[in-house]
Amino acid sequence: MILRYIILFVFMGSVSAATVFFLIFALDSLMRGHDLPTSRRAAKKLVEAIKEYKPEAKNFYDLGCARGNLSLAVKKFLPGLIVYGVDNSAVRIFFAKLKSTILRRKVHFQKQDIFSLNTDLSQADVVYTYLWHDLMPLLEKKLQEELKTGTIVITNTSNFPTWKPIHKIVIHPEIPERFDFETLSIYLKE
Repeated sequence: MILRYIILFVFMGSVSAATVFFLIFALDSLMRGHDLPTSRRAAKKLVEAIKEYKPEAKNFYDLGCARGNLSLAVKKFLPGLIVYGVDNSAVRIFFAKLKSTILRRKVHFQKQDIFSLNTDLSQADVVYTYLWHDLMPLLEKKLQEELKTGTIVITNTSNFPTWKPIHKIVIHPEIPERFDFETLSIYLKE
């Protein structure tokens, strides 16, 4: 009989914890806007692009990393990279760090505004971002000022206003090209 109460208590605690996490997740999405998740297919192509265009890379930055899925995938397939995930949401960084601990992948998740002076990108070898179109001009300016020559920048769907990509990878060829949905654009900082 006591065992039933213990099991019921543990189950109720799990349900309550799951409910709290769901509510936090939902509230974060409502207040901070929707994430732009990178698909597994795009993550695979991103890893291939890093191997092709910057095989000697040491530092990878995922700007706007959300809950860390892409950063964790990159670390899985390129374990030699030092991976940094930056997002302005404490909730998203909390979940990213939790996943990093559970998966035992060392990724440096930081709660920061990617446009602040505290987000120093001068040591980046590869930068990835999947941000809204209206943020790209500001990001282009920051990257132009901070990145060292030879850094590879990979964007998903959104493009920079003046930089020209050296290559594009279409992830979903079945979608008309004019939509650019999950098209990876690869840029070289000159």
